[in-house]
Amino acid sequence: MALKSLRKIFSRPLPFLAPSLAPFLTPFLAPFLALGLTGCITATAPILGDARAILGERIQVHAFTTPRNGTRDYSTGTFEWSGSRYVRRSGDFTDFTIHPYEGRDLIIQSRTSRGSTMIEFSLARRIAEGVYLIIPIQEEDADEPTRERFCTKTQGSSCRISTPEQLFVFARATAARDEDSGALAVVVAAPRR
Repeated sequence: MALKSLRKIFSRPLPFLAPSLAPFLTPFLAPFLALGLTGCITATAPILGDARAILGERIQVHAFTTPRNGTRDYSTGTFEWSGSRYVRRSGDFTDFTIHPYEGRDLIIQSRTSRGSTMIEFSLARRIAEGVYLIIPIQEEDADEPTRERFCTKTQGSSCRISTPEQLFVFARATAARDEDSGALAVVVAAPRR
């Protein structure tokens, strides 16, 4: 199953870099993506607490993406667990937390960019040991009544949320999509210096 998913990811162009998807691939793919926040859920402060070092104490993340032009991009970053979040030690990524969710999915919570107060969310779907498909959590994945009930529209966001319950509603809708599109992140232990 995992090998089949990896083969699918690397053998065909991926339609995941639509402007509405790009912002939620942070923290792993920020250097490649500088597109707007259309369609992505955001928050003004972290929503999920009690983060743990579930990926390890010191990790290196290798991120792979296929932009629309068909070329493959690669980036890497090293992170160290601070006791409350993964802190960037090298690379062009932002600090992040990662939280258990449902089944093989985790939720990534990160700032949209270094110094920003805007928080964004992605699913990290485990497809093999240390290999994750990163899928942005988007408002379009939920139906219209759900969006009307849970999204607060602001000047800077078409869907601002503020509670874990709201996040889980959208995460569930994103997880239910029947497609294997997203960015690939390979997480390995990073040696101490």
